[in-house]
Amino acid sequence: MKFKSSFGLIAALFLSACTIQVPPYNADISNVSKLKEVSKNPISVGKIESEKKLNKISLRGSPLISSVGTSYGEYIENALLQELKLAKLWSGVAKKQVTGKLVDHDIDVTGFSNGSAFIKVNFVVSEGDSILFEKVVSAEHTFDSSIMGAIAIPNGQRSYVALIQKLLKNLYSDEKFIESIQ
Repeated sequence: MKFKSSFGLIAALFLSACTIQVPPYNADISNVSKLKEVSKNPISVGKIESEKKLNKISLRGSPLISSVGTSYGEYIENALLQELKLAKLWSGVAKKQVTGKLVDHDIDVTGFSNGSAFIKVNFVVSEGDSILFEKVVSAEHTFDSSIMGAIAIPNGQRSYVALIQKLLKNLYSDEKFIESIQ
């Protein structure tokens, strides 16, 4: 009997330390609608930089990594690209370009009933050598969590998509950003 309980404990510890990926991004339709309302001009998406130390988030010891490329910056690029394409505003040769740098982000699943996530990205809109917009945009997201890792970890994993949707909503709601892409 001791063997079975020891095996179960070892298996649980092993499984909790497995690397997991953020789910693929799903464009937010309200974000796409907002973009369609505010601009008709094409824009391209450049690099969203991400320092190596920001490319892993720990969910109770389980590393959470980006499902796009090798960084969370690439995940944000992909999200922005998806929404601009759906709004028919993306062009690979547009003179105006959105770039940026991931400043900070994290997901906390240590709470007994609630989890939280936050992100900060410095977005830049440029045209040639001119910077038309530069601002750190942030977002926060809360979600159901649990004392049980089998519930908390997947909820934290899924929360990253909602966090990025909120980040982009906050970007598109910034009047200076809107002016810069018109």
